[in-house]
Amino acid sequence: MKKTILLFAMTFGLMVLAQAQNVTEKDVVGTWKLVIDVEEKMDQEAEEADSMLEEIIIKSVSGFVGGILDDIDIYFDFQRNGTLKLTVNAYDETEVEKGTWYINKRGYLVIEDIDSDGDNDFNINTNDDEWKLMDGILVNEDHEDDRAVYMARVN
Repeated sequence: MKKTILLFAMTFGLMVLAQAQNVTEKDVVGTWKLVIDVEEKMDQEAEEADSMLEEIIIKSVSGFVGGILDDIDIYFDFQRNGTLKLTVNAYDETEVEKGTWYINKRGYLVIEDIDSDGDNDFNINTNDDEWKLMDGILVNEDHEDDRAVYMARVN
């Protein structure tokens, strides 16, 4: 009986994991806000610091960077035709860029070709990152475990 329950739990866990990784167009279309949680990640690093001085430096940098990020909002508007409108609001200025997106063979969202007119002060480098849907948010594969960078649906 225990083996049956364990086998069922493992099978169910794998099904949930597979669902979390596959993104569909229906899941993506709409506006998403980029969230960068530097302070939580830095707090974790501070706890693992080797010295009191290192901990103080990490915490002070965390507050400084967190304060800057509080003044920046980045929105991704994914449209059905594979186009993307990227809006960056920072320090009372707004920049809008165009780009493209697609879902790759692995079922991950890929953002590419963010066009810049060269005149703006904002540089968004996506490097063709893969994003997966987990618990209702889009998580960058590089930050899957700590979820320090993710996108939350706005609408």
